[in-house]
Amino acid sequence: MQRISRRGACWAAGVFLLLAVVHTWPLVTGLDHLSRHNDDEYLNAWAVSWVAHQLLRDPSRLFEANIFYPHEQTLAYTEPLIVPGVMGVPIRWLGGSPLLTYNLLLLLGLTLTALAMYVLVVSWSGDHWGGLLAGALLAFSTPMLTRLPHLQILHLYWLPLACFAFDRLLTRRRMRDAVLLGASVLGAGLTSGYLVVFVTFTLGAILLARTRDWWGRDRAGVLWQVAAAGAVTLLILLSIMRPYQEVQLRRPLSPEAASIGAALESYLSSATKVHHAGWSQPIFDRAPGSYFPGVIALTFATICLLSRRRVAPVGTRRMLVVIALVGVTLSLGPLTPVYTWLYHAVPPLQGLRSPIRFGIVALFALATLAGLGLSVLRQRVAPNWRVVGSVSLIALATVESIHWMNYTPLEWNPPIYEALRTAEPGPVVEIPIYGARNFHRNARYLLASTTHWRPLVNGFGGFRPPRYNEMSQVIDTFPSPLALARLQALKVRHVVVHTAALRNPDRYRRALARMERLKLIVLLAEEGTDRLYRIADFPQTRVRALLFSLPWSDLTPVRVASRSLGQTFGLQGPNQFLAYLERTRPASRISLRPPTRMTGVFLDVFTGEILSEVTVEVPLSTDSATNVVVPPGRRAVLLDLRPSRD
Repeated sequence: MQRISRRGACWAAGVFLLLAVVHTWPLVTGLDHLSRHNDDEYLNAWAVSWVAHQLLRDPSRLFEANIFYPHEQTLAYTEPLIVPGVMGVPIRWLGGSPLLTYNLLLLLGLTLTALAMYVLVVSWSGDHWGGLLAGALLAFSTPMLTRLPHLQILHLYWLPLACFAFDRLLTRRRMRDAVLLGASVLGAGLTSGYLVVFVTFTLGAILLARTRDWWGRDRAGVLWQVAAAGAVTLLILLSIMRPYQEVQLRRPLSPEAASIGAALESYLSSATKVHHAGWSQPIFDRAPGSYFPGVIALTFATICLLSRRRVAPVGTRRMLVVIALVGVTLSLGPLTPVYTWLYHAVPPLQGLRSPIRFGIVALFALATLAGLGLSVLRQRVAPNWRVVGSVSLIALATVESIHWMNYTPLEWNPPIYEALRTAEPGPVVEIPIYGARNFHRNARYLLASTTHWRPLVNGFGGFRPPRYNEMSQVIDTFPSPLALARLQALKVRHVVVHTAALRNPDRYRRALARMERLKLIVLLAEEGTDRLYRIADFPQTRVRALLFSLPWSDLTPVRVASRSLGQTFGLQGPNQFLAYLERTRPASRISLRPPTRMTGVFLDVFTGEILSEVTVEVPLSTDSATNVVVPPGRRAVLLDLRPSRD
């Protein structure tokens, strides 16, 4: 194992930082305001800022993030990003914006990932140029540069560092290397759930490929060191990441591609200017992922595998081949019985959305082989041409891996949030609130919340809390009294309304004005098309008594078939049905299919007056419905039905 000079590592870091700037251009020209306008980018920019914010104030409540109010431990609904968040502490402490923090961490992640590859390859081969090529091939590959919004994958350096530490442990058998190995696994776990799984399976592949280094009586000490490092690391991870266990997040086992052949097409899919425009676009459009390593990576990896000249320790090539095979096999997901068995045997796999991302493990092995391949070739080239050839090759690899980058300015904190920041304390909700398929559109609210850090009903992440969709459907009817009652039950004090994002802004503004006149909401600030409201107390009427006694956890939103009505909304529970209806006319009807005979009343929402009593019979057949006449001439009515006791 070769010694790595500090001067060489610093020089390599400078080269990789320059390459990161080139590959993400024009990002460096506006780090504080340029964005890809991607919801995952907003989410991760919020996450690292939350970690930096909370570590300076109350680290014991790190997972009590300000999203998904009133749920607890809500950071567990997304990647932890604790390590990048720690790196972001000085940036935020010095007054850097969340977007500046995120963009700097993006460049830092790419640079450190490339540098870790450099350290790994140079430690094996002693070849500075081979390390530069390996670092460039991995850090600036298609799966990295097409996922720039996913900050956690850009901080991939834990993978090569874990391999570096494990290799040193197997060869030198020193406790310090066991500590470094444990720290690498721990760092991966504190960065990303995906990453710690990648690292763990890569280490498993190394154990499989290098049995001679740890199997046998005289090598039992290695096993004890690995076991000790693993046990300590696991205990620390479990203690810190306990919230992930408590929320018990799990995804169904489903393939991303129709067949193994379709999944393997991902290794021919590229988004680079050279390959995408030349031949790969049809494959890119249909493949579940993009993991084509590039011609240079394939060429030099092949040189390494076919060469008889040894530039790395014995067994290194075999080990890298096994790692690549493990990565490819797992990337196929449940299309193979291997992944299906592991899915049930290894709980962390149950939280992964996309098994195809295991392709980065295969790409890591291939980039390492390519770096070693350059070392082989340099030994056969005349000394006068080695530097020139190496520089030319890295430049060629850079050209081959150039991607399209589209950065534009982002106004992430409109002026309305300054008014919210100075308002009286209390939770806030932003309208429109998104659930179901549009869940991701809440992400910008998270980024904006870094200006005030109030508890926020909205949320976004890889998962969502139980019944979040049901709650959001009710709240999204704001400013209906139904939504106001739900928000008051949650003790939400403020509402930010983005009228420009609503389907019918003019009609919505009229509804807001009507609620203002009724003093159900109070306008605190108006900035452009954004408004900030405080929720007032609901008047003491029969409607208030009904709405504030609703068992919200038992009610599910349902569609109400209607005729000649404005907005309609229904809530169905085991012992109650509630319908909210607006702008009733003489011909207004609703169609219901109750499972049993139900009776109830129509109430005027604003006066609490009982308008009429009603009985709804069970339809004669499953294909029919019972039509109910709605009292005409009312702005809003409630239909409260309960099972009949007759």
